[in-house]
Amino acid sequence: MDFFQTLEKEQCPTPFQREEEMKFFLRYSGVLTDFPAYKRFANASKPFDIIRANIIIRALHNKYMIEKEFSKALKAERENNEDPLAKAIERTEAAIKNLPYCQEGNHRIYVPIFPRSLNSIYDGQFPKLLEGNYKQILETFEPLCVDPFDIYGNGLYNSYFTKLVLVAENDKLKAFYDYDAFRIYIVNEQGRLENEICLFDRGIHRRNTSHMIERIKPVIEAYFNFDKEAMIRALVDNKLISSSLLYKIISKETKLYQRMERHRR
Repeated sequence: MDFFQTLEKEQCPTPFQREEEMKFFLRYSGVLTDFPAYKRFANASKPFDIIRANIIIRALHNKYMIEKEFSKALKAERENNEDPLAKAIERTEAAIKNLPYCQEGNHRIYVPIFPRSLNSIYDGQFPKLLEGNYKQILETFEPLCVDPFDIYGNGLYNSYFTKLVLVAENDKLKAFYDYDAFRIYIVNEQGRLENEICLFDRGIHRRNTSHMIERIKPVIEAYFNFDKEAMIRALVDNKLISSSLLYKIISKETKLYQRMERHRR
């Protein structure tokens, strides 16, 4: 068992199971079973996987909501306006302003299960939903779905689709903090989890959660610099893991190295 797995095994219970992300997942995860490409996310159990599942669920909700709001707005404006499209667009934009999205330059990605070319429809170009080439999106859209994490990468986690906090980044990685699960997620460019650092093990008797971002920044900096010793020291110094757990890990590693050395002889 490596260092990160040990931190996960030794972590104290967290509030994640009681918080909004988990409640949202339990309420809506059934929708994922209708999509073979996303079905595996319906069985998510770890916090990061549940967050990924919820991104997809929210994308689906956005699709249905935007289509519904535009249809409703267009119907209303046709009854009162000779040129209803402009007003219908305005009404739809107002109705969806609180939906989650991912910002890319000047564009909002509301439906990241679709490629960027289709997302432009849901970001103000709603009348295209009336065109023959796009009407299939309303009904049979599964063949158009993509892996949102491959397409939009780790920037998708730094958006209104999650509650994660971006703490630091380099050319290839972004590090996020999850306040509900007390975990640091190191996410690569493909939106995949490279490592997670679970905080507050059983050896910490009084969990101090104040000023967390400042306390975890040196941990992430050391991780980005491939300095495991400095990372561990930062975890202990900032009371994010206990010295007793560190002692246990070092003892196990020492015994392992000793056994390996005896086998070489």
